[in-house]
Amino acid sequence: MKVEGPDKDGMCWPKCTWFKCGKNVLRFKGNILWCDWLEQECLGPSCAYASCVRSKLLTEGRCGLVIRRRTRDSLSPDDFRLDVKLKGKLAKMVKGDDVI
Repeated sequence: MKVEGPDKDGMCWPKCTWFKCGKNVLRFKGNILWCDWLEQECLGPSCAYASCVRSKLLTEGRCGLVIRRRTRDSLSPDDFRLDVKLKGKLAKMVKGDDVI
């Protein structure tokens, strides 16, 4: 029975529809997924031949589809300072705060 996506902990597992064996030796034996090459139950993402059809298998065995990217701004708007030197009529307007 194939299930789409990772397990409840976000880990990749062999029963996922996107999990693929590089040796093409997986088959269902009752309720477990059996590896005919090793003659034992499938090791899952810890196997050297495990891959993901959607290319989302991460190195630690986690599914990349459930990982959220952590982003933060390295610069804030306060880090910028404008040093603009104006000449002529525009400088007089800005100096007098007559900007429209």
